Amino acid sequence: MTREEVKTMCRKMEIPFDEDHPDHITEEKLQSLAPPFMEYFLVDHPIHADGIRYLDIKDLTIRVYSDTEVSEAEEKIQDVLESEELRWSRSSEYIEELLLWAIIYKTEV
Repeated sequence: MTREEVKTMCRKMEIPFDEDHPDHITEEKLQSLAPPFMEYFLVDHPIHADGIRYLDIKDLTIRVYSDTEVSEAEEKIQDVLESEELRWSRSSEYIEELLLWAIIYKTEV
């Protein structure tokens, strides 16, 4: 998937994120957004052999910020990931300084 395809896929999740900077949420926006909201990170991991780039694998991490450990938004995320036939893993962590849960989905695209 290209970066634009990933952005389009994330829009289908219908969870607010910064379209210009999807990989972080500014302090200002943190104060004005009501949970759930999300950010995502896309990291390239190209596969090389004999000096030739054969394959581009991208690791996608989606972080949903919620005031509960299990969010109603998760069903939308899972539906979109499954419709794209992506395998994913889920974890969560409580972020004390934000007083929010971060629900983390990881997959390869």
